[in-house]
Amino acid sequence: MQPAAETAQPDAAPYLRGLDGIIGQDAVVSVLRSAISAGRPHHAYLFDGPEGIGKATTARALMAALNCMAPPRVGAACGSCESCSKIASGSHPDFVIATMELAGLADEVERLIKRLAFRPVEGRAQVVLIDPADLLTAPTALVAANRLLKTLEEPRPDTHFVLISTSANGLLQTIRSRCQRLRFVPLADELIAQTLQTKHGLDADSARSVTALSQGSIGKAVRCAQDPDSLKKRQTEADGLIAAAKAGRAVEICQRASEVGADRDEAVEVLELVWLKLHAELRQHGQAGLLSQSQRLAQALRAVRETQTAIRRYTSAPLSLERLGRHLHGTLRRAQLQPAQPGGHAR
Repeated sequence: MQPAAETAQPDAAPYLRGLDGIIGQDAVVSVLRSAISAGRPHHAYLFDGPEGIGKATTARALMAALNCMAPPRVGAACGSCESCSKIASGSHPDFVIATMELAGLADEVERLIKRLAFRPVEGRAQVVLIDPADLLTAPTALVAANRLLKTLEEPRPDTHFVLISTSANGLLQTIRSRCQRLRFVPLADELIAQTLQTKHGLDADSARSVTALSQGSIGKAVRCAQDPDSLKKRQTEADGLIAAAKAGRAVEICQRASEVGADRDEAVEVLELVWLKLHAELRQHGQAGLLSQSQRLAQALRAVRETQTAIRRYTSAPLSLERLGRHLHGTLRRAQLQPAQPGGHAR
């Protein structure tokens, strides 16, 4: 029997404690812990939810829990045995991370299939991380997605897939049907604010401001806290997109779309700020009882979310932003109109 190892230190990576280290996702943790306790973890999981709320961290926690040499309890990990140490350093041979790049993706899947024909190198189980699985929705990734199906359906008993997605409904139904889908929820504001204060040194006011922008994403909150200059830049870009849309100047809309859309991930982050700013306007209109304006802003919010989804699915970011700007022009312009006064005259 292996000697009991020391438990992971509090400041260690949370996944080194196994499922014990996952916060704010009680339903997901309960399902995974029960499966491990029964000795029947699913062969393929689909972790679905917004970015930055712990999906990839949970995949690593699952790997640690399945392979820890001295787990303190079911689903947990000690954080310091040989297996946990290799997971921490990124050198565990049985934690397989697929290279998710469109160029050569079909070949990468083929290499992955050949590798998974063999048992784990040294652990009890191997975990295959596909992140982001949303890449498989791209038109040029169809061959890769179809090649993956057979192995995804019937892998070796000691092999477990984890697919990470922010928009699982866009994946092929044949992929979704082969996975157990676990939905991750945004974290509570109180939990994010506390983490920012205790682990990242923010004062209470700054923690509240960053938490409001994070929309339940601890990953986004930490990035904002660590790089305030980037946050300020994104806020300026979001203000510029909204102003261009309200003004309806086609040249400015195209220019803003081109600048923000040059980086796909950046575009999604900027659109999150656009959503937050428009949502604040919606709340103001709602409190003032301006029903028509509220409905227009609700339409604008849906359009922003649809554009984020399109960009994540590898539609051209500049073109998507340009279309959004043109769409928002009519919607936001009408939302700014004052309600008609009795007698039918606008104020």
